Amino acid sequence: MTIPESETRGARETKRSPVRFAAGLAFTVVYWPSWVIVLTCLSLFSAVLMKPAARRRLGQDSLACALGSFITGLECLGILRVEDAELRRVAGMSGPLIIACNHPALWDAPLVLRRIGRVSCIMKADVEANPLLGGGARFADYVPNSPRLRMIREAVARLRQGGRLLLFPEGTRTRRERCVINRFRPGLALLAKQSGAPVLPVFISTDSPYLGKGWPIWRMPELPVSISIRVGETLVIFPEERVREFSERLEGSFRAGLG
Repeated sequence: MTIPESETRGARETKRSPVRFAAGLAFTVVYWPSWVIVLTCLSLFSAVLMKPAARRRLGQDSLACALGSFITGLECLGILRVEDAELRRVAGMSGPLIIACNHPALWDAPLVLRRIGRVSCIMKADVEANPLLGGGARFADYVPNSPRLRMIREAVARLRQGGRLLLFPEGTRTRRERCVINRFRPGLALLAKQSGAPVLPVFISTDSPYLGKGWPIWRMPELPVSISIRVGETLVIFPEERVREFSERLEGSFRAGLG
């Protein structure tokens, strides 16, 4: 969603800054190969020395650190300006818990993981083949979204064990020129129904289309990109409530929270 102009006018100025943008791209190119080496080494050593549950925790903490440090680096370079005080206040919420976020841009997961940290993520299956993120995602033992039945079974098991789960109910990034959010897919509501876990809505707003659907990483936006992260009231599916009904209720809470 776009942050209302009345909230940003006078608070900051944006401009095209080729030098700053080039610095951000250079930082990205250097940063991620370095972290891939670190995560690969940690993954190999932990596979030998640690039990699976402890290795998963280490993987989630390590990947969250890598993603969070990346966001912090972009803040220091003046690429991003992030307001996430509400997210910090709920970062320690215990599980079982489903953390649901809208999805305006590619860096939404890193923004949330920087504060939430130890959490299982539902990821697109093709992330495992990504040379930069695949190894870290496997180290953190994130749950691929395909095949669907396996995803549901594994996600519910982790929630029943008291875990926390992060996912994006839209299933893909929002095209901001078309709508506030995409229609929610029923997968999250099904997980809530089968596990009984509460759902924590997280609303991500931005004033820039950068890294949104159809905006490549090398196309320069006005800087800094301003992002606001707010948190809604937790929702619980009622015993008599159908999956589709809860999905529509959750989607309505996002439309109200982002409106």
